[in-house]
Amino acid sequence: MKDNKIKDRGCVKNFRQMASISVLVFGVVLGAGCSRNPPPSAEQLALGKPVTKQLKNDEIHSYTVSLDKGEFIGLSIEQRDVDVITKVFAPNGELLGEFDTPTSGRGTEQVRVGAESEGEYRFDIYTLSTGAEPGQYTLRQTESRPITERDRKILSAIKLHQEADGLRAKPESRRDSLHVYERALGVWREVGDEREEANTLRAMGFAYQRLDEPENAKVHFGRALEIWETTGDWRSAAFTHIIFGVINKKQNDYEAGLEEDLKALPLWEKAGDMPEYTQNLVRIGNDYVKLQKKSEAVSYFERAVEAGSKVESVALKAYVLSQYGDAQAAFGNKTEALNHYQKSLALWESLKQDKTISSLKEKIAKLQ
Repeated sequence: MKDNKIKDRGCVKNFRQMASISVLVFGVVLGAGCSRNPPPSAEQLALGKPVTKQLKNDEIHSYTVSLDKGEFIGLSIEQRDVDVITKVFAPNGELLGEFDTPTSGRGTEQVRVGAESEGEYRFDIYTLSTGAEPGQYTLRQTESRPITERDRKILSAIKLHQEADGLRAKPESRRDSLHVYERALGVWREVGDEREEANTLRAMGFAYQRLDEPENAKVHFGRALEIWETTGDWRSAAFTHIIFGVINKKQNDYEAGLEEDLKALPLWEKAGDMPEYTQNLVRIGNDYVKLQKKSEAVSYFERAVEAGSKVESVALKAYVLSQYGDAQAAFGNKTEALNHYQKSLALWESLKQDKTISSLKEKIAKLQ
């Protein structure tokens, strides 16, 4: 078997803003116009030799790997403040699949590929995140071996899941996606992959949510949550409580929504995710604003400001201050609202975020 060499082709292309992270866009080929020849300074990735890059939302980072027929490889992509999507292309340019679990801007994505023909396979990494600051990812090759029967089952489940994602994205075929997810679920259970079993249950929950069947959605999210709590995947568990909170608040049960957001908070701490922990504090603060509980709201926003001071992201600090300003304005505290708006404005101006700056200036003008 050949040594697997993944080359950074340095190809960057603009693309239009697309849908939210929880809805996968299926079958859209990006980066097809990029040169297929790597530059002389191309980096190579091998087992134990990761590549770390910064990524902005107007970029595509493309890599290639030479595979023998019947070869299986696995890649992991650790995300830090950027939600990446990976598209995989065969040597003939055919799109083999898209990999994107709803991990928000942190957590690890997995990409697994089995080569049906010998040649150079391309991996395009990009993001739909519209953050003011670039995020960072680390790409690792984690597996390389002749394909096994278990690998073939895994690849079949991945294909089924991606097919279901495509069906879920369209209103007319959304219900059909559930049957395909069920088939994938059976394979994951057969091979004993609890992580992917939970991911598939979560995807089914999203499908039911889009079908406006909240109770069925809750059942599937709940089954996924049980797995994540058992396996200690605190990030996914926290994210699921946030989803429960969204469903409850959509049903106008704001007390239940608050309860779910409160459950998520210590889990972000267990996961060591300070940015999500900070945003969760803001979410809870806004819950208390909705419930007209001023002292509780202010308390959580103060905690969010303190937590935000410990993260590197200037955009997150600016967001916290802006949200705090909104809360103070909702309670009629114009002076405090203006104070937080002005602090937020200075940070957004340092990031040159024109639309956000304009919106904040409008809020300030109305208060003045």
